Amino acid sequence: MLYKPVISYQFTNWDDPAYVLENPQVKQLNSKNAAYLFANPSASNYHPLTMISLGVDYHSASDGKNLSRNTESLTAEPFHRTNVLLHMLNVLLVFIFIYMLSRKRVLVATVTALLFAIHPMHVESVAWIAERKDVLYTLFFLAGLIMYLKYLEHKSLFALLLTFIFFICSLLSKPAAVVFPMIILAIDYFQKRQFSLKVWLEKIPFLLLGIIFGVITVVIQSKDAIADIGAFSMVQRMMFATYGFIMYLYKLVFPWQFSAFYPYPQLSQAGNLPMIFYLSPVIAIIIGGLVYYSIRFTRVFLFGFLFYFFSVVLVLQFISVGSAIMADRYSYVASIGLFFIIAWYADQGFASKGSPVHPFRWVLAGFLILFSVVSVKVAFEQIKSWKNSETLWTDVISKYPQAEVAYKNRGNYYGALNMTDKALDDYMIYIKLKQNDPRAYSNLGNIYGLKNETEKSLAAYSKSIALDSVNYETYLNRAITYAKAGKFEAALKDYEKSLMLKPGTIEVYMNRSYTLLSMGRYEDAVKDYSILIDQIPGNDDFFLKRGTGFYMLKRYPEALADYSRCLALNPANGTAYYNSSVILSAQGDFVKAYQFALKAKSANYPVEASFIEGLKNKN
Repeated sequence: MLYKPVISYQFTNWDDPAYVLENPQVKQLNSKNAAYLFANPSASNYHPLTMISLGVDYHSASDGKNLSRNTESLTAEPFHRTNVLLHMLNVLLVFIFIYMLSRKRVLVATVTALLFAIHPMHVESVAWIAERKDVLYTLFFLAGLIMYLKYLEHKSLFALLLTFIFFICSLLSKPAAVVFPMIILAIDYFQKRQFSLKVWLEKIPFLLLGIIFGVITVVIQSKDAIADIGAFSMVQRMMFATYGFIMYLYKLVFPWQFSAFYPYPQLSQAGNLPMIFYLSPVIAIIIGGLVYYSIRFTRVFLFGFLFYFFSVVLVLQFISVGSAIMADRYSYVASIGLFFIIAWYADQGFASKGSPVHPFRWVLAGFLILFSVVSVKVAFEQIKSWKNSETLWTDVISKYPQAEVAYKNRGNYYGALNMTDKALDDYMIYIKLKQNDPRAYSNLGNIYGLKNETEKSLAAYSKSIALDSVNYETYLNRAITYAKAGKFEAALKDYEKSLMLKPGTIEVYMNRSYTLLSMGRYEDAVKDYSILIDQIPGNDDFFLKRGTGFYMLKRYPEALADYSRCLALNPANGTAYYNSSVILSAQGDFVKAYQFALKAKSANYPVEASFIEGLKNKN
């Protein structure tokens, strides 16, 4: 099976953290979090059914355990398996939909479903966990189209109601389903329905719901998903749209050179785009003219191209969503229209001797066989690139060396694995390509920190802050680095700034408390540890550290109480035993002090033999 290798692949660092690994609603799916997903956007989009499906897989993958964000601690297998299963179901639904649409022409349905199943342009939708929304919304989308055909066949209002319900489910899986009303209008055209008032009235609920979801999506994505392409003019953006229109067609017909990321073109020194962008509007007009001309002879071409066009029109980057000029995943549904045209004429060649393509039927059959073989081979190779973050971004770099995001994300992957030299190499290339990204300098600071190059780390954090002075995390990381370098006052200023930007951040208290302890500011350290204990009462180290603060303040009863609570949480904490022994010894309770000293030693704490011997003699 083509997609079988995907099941054993890992998470990638491209949106998988936002969708799964760092998403609290997904990691702890319950009725409350499910309600939250329906009421709020998640991962810069509104797709509650998608997020709930990921939550179900998370529970299966973690076996109910609360795991960290580390991709190695959570198996990706259930997520991949579900994606592959949904793709298989979609292939079946494509067959059923085309079978009904073509009035039970088995060959048309078979060829369309086959091409949909194996085309390498669909690898991204299936192999990428974060694209669960693609395969899930398509499932409901196709089910809705099938029920609409049932409605046209039997004029059953129940079938129309089911169509509407599947449309809602598709919208709740991915807002791209807003084009559904346009697709069913195209079906009306293909089925030769008269566009009467009744036909338009039955579409009103679909159109209204589509508009509502469209507005919701624009509002959500305008915050951070819609890219800034101010360097390009309105005319150039029009060229991007027509370029996308023809390139999706081109790659569907000529399955070659696919990538997880297609960067925007680089302008020449004169500010010009590559020639293909200037030709794109002309080519698009010619294609449109040919399709319009075909209306004289058949409805097949217009229907197929309307299906394709309506499915991609919203992602043709006239308004840029994301940082790529196009994406393979956007062709997942759209490809059905083009494959239908190919399949229809393949069937005509063999089923009708009067068809113009009948004399070329074997040539067409040979083309389909060759196309299928090439598609499977290219898809199999493209699937390999999704094994992990390294293979994914290395593949992008091999095809688009100017794609700065690939160096950034591969550098992040290397950094997470403490492969600091490789991470540093990628980040230096990334910064040369994009010098004004504050996050890049922040990550560079992390890498230098891992290499213990403190001054370079501080310089990188400072550069990041100069570019973006409202990122709490950068201040926190610089504070930690200052503290490690013994620059405590500077560290405290950055901790304070970080808390101003994001009040109540636990990570700040966790690091600042230890810095305050190291500085001898025990009262302040105790206050921070008290906040931490209120928030995370099950952490034995917080009680240990606060107990140390109390000890240094000579508040011995409170220190002993904290050490006792520490040991209740972790009976093997040798430091707590030893510190308790020291306090008890100072208070003259040599029996208990001796017992605690022995327990500290048995817990592998380095207790000096003379200390134990002295307590023994005092007993």
